[in-house]
Amino acid sequence: MRTLIALYASLSVLFASAAVFDHPPPQDVLRNPTVDTLTDRDAIIESLLATYADDPVQVMRLLDPENASELDAPRLLQVFGAKAVWMTEGDKLRLRRQGLGFIDLTDHQDMHVCHGFAESSLRMIAWPELQHQEKVASVIKLLSKDEMKNNLGNLTSFHNRYYRSEFGVQSSRWLYNQILDIISAAPPGVRLSIETFTHTFPQPSIIARFEPFFGRSSPNPTIALPRIIVGAHQDSANYRFPLLPAPGADDDGSGTVTILEAFRALVLSGFAPERPVEFHWYAGEEGGLLGSQEVVSEYKQLKKEVGAMIQFDMTAYVPKGEVPIVTFITTDVDSNLTNWATALAEEYSTSVVGGAKLFAGAGSDHMSWYRAGFPAIFAAEGDPFRTFNPYVHTSEDKIDLADGEFSFEHALEFAKVAVGFVVELGGWVE
Repeated sequence: MRTLIALYASLSVLFASAAVFDHPPPQDVLRNPTVDTLTDRDAIIESLLATYADDPVQVMRLLDPENASELDAPRLLQVFGAKAVWMTEGDKLRLRRQGLGFIDLTDHQDMHVCHGFAESSLRMIAWPELQHQEKVASVIKLLSKDEMKNNLGNLTSFHNRYYRSEFGVQSSRWLYNQILDIISAAPPGVRLSIETFTHTFPQPSIIARFEPFFGRSSPNPTIALPRIIVGAHQDSANYRFPLLPAPGADDDGSGTVTILEAFRALVLSGFAPERPVEFHWYAGEEGGLLGSQEVVSEYKQLKKEVGAMIQFDMTAYVPKGEVPIVTFITTDVDSNLTNWATALAEEYSTSVVGGAKLFAGAGSDHMSWYRAGFPAIFAAEGDPFRTFNPYVHTSEDKIDLADGEFSFEHALEFAKVAVGFVVELGGWVE
């Protein structure tokens, strides 16, 4: 399972006869005739799951025998709300099949050791008074629901965005090109950079950065240069089996296009920050925060300073009859920064703003930063215990939900929050 890019090619020659589903040896499964469509491939996977008691590990061994041994690789997994235990790579498939989220701590155990100390030290940071209302308002005017809808339509057109698959790579390349197009249209003088942050798995993370107006080293000794980070995760997952369709419109296509739209509006506005401002689109979140943990690990190793981080994960689902609420998660986050961001959202969003809890240890990529000792917070579409999107991690996580429950109007409110967050914390040089 080093990569699953070749697996789709294998599936294209999977023999879909009755004999295939009668517990055949693996070598009898991969042969002619050719299966031409993804629909046929999905039907084969579903049949195999039915034959093998819905065990994704057995089916993956059958479909990818060359890399089957990797399913036995030990992984230190912390299921949300529980203690970390040693399991296997294959167990990750089984956990997802049970609908359980987790963090894969295997390669970053020492990064989380100082969590308790970091939590207490973060409470001492004083966050600034809001002072860039006119600038933020001018950027917010440029935000467009149509841009978000068009981008999300393209992003969800990929069969899935599974971080180990060819589609995870293709969708990441598409996203990279969208960001590059925005940068290429930047007004003269806007200092921008972009990079693909590669991982041990195929899908890369993407980092776009506004460089400080004064350069990488500030001439003003009163202005520190810790970077401000806005994040979302670009991958999607079908928890039934990773190669099945996963449009991921809400999780986390909504967050991906939310921060993309904030980035676009800031670029067009000629944003000139005092401090570095970075937009991160993480790979492999559904694999256990894999991409963000690797980014955080490198930042710590290189002693890159981070002033604040905000994650946008699921920003568009509003159940029928519910009032849309821009929600800040209040568990496993920096509480002072959350309080400050709540006031910021009340200033710049027209939505109701509130807070909600998750059970201990649950969350998104902000946790990679928070556990490593950086101020990090989490904005989401609503109370996870009361208004959770029932379609996430399935083939039905789509834009066109009944009763208009997928709301670009709601997602736009989070784009406003993202703009306010980076301008108020990053500053703006006239």
